[in-house]
Amino acid sequence: MNTQDTRAAQLFLTHHDFVKGIALKYAPWPGLVEDISQQVFLEFMGKEDRWDLEKDLRPLLATMTRHVALRLWRDRTRERPEVVQKLADHIRLLAEEHDTPPRYEEEIQRLRTCLAKLPEKSRDLIQLYYYRDISTPVIANQLEMKADTVCRALSRVRDKLRECLQRPHSTGEHAHA
Repeated sequence: MNTQDTRAAQLFLTHHDFVKGIALKYAPWPGLVEDISQQVFLEFMGKEDRWDLEKDLRPLLATMTRHVALRLWRDRTRERPEVVQKLADHIRLLAEEHDTPPRYEEEIQRLRTCLAKLPEKSRDLIQLYYYRDISTPVIANQLEMKADTVCRALSRVRDKLRECLQRPHSTGEHAHA
């Protein structure tokens, strides 16, 4: 490895948490974050002579990470066409259900109820990430935390919301029936 390669690798490593945060956001399914970040590293190093290593590399790395995630999605769906076919069939069935009223309003209300039950810090994370579309590295910087910590916290919040939504719910209206 020459000094330029070593410098590029060191710079990438300083931005590794940033790349993982972007990869987590764009990963087509769980478990691909490492694959995406490794591929971004390989592509970054393969073209390192093209990059101006004195500039902020985050915009470049964010773009590369998004492209790698999309490419992985395309590749994986080609490898698993049955998954894509099942998804297409499900969407077609949903589109054909004209008689069934949409149940999204009830689900949205249940989600709001579950969100209200979360601690304030968890609600703040949801607000920043989903409503304001702020990336995990930026949130981590604002909250003076590591990006991995923010990613894990968001994962735990999503798990809590999922558990809350899956719990059987009862309303006073149906209790007397």
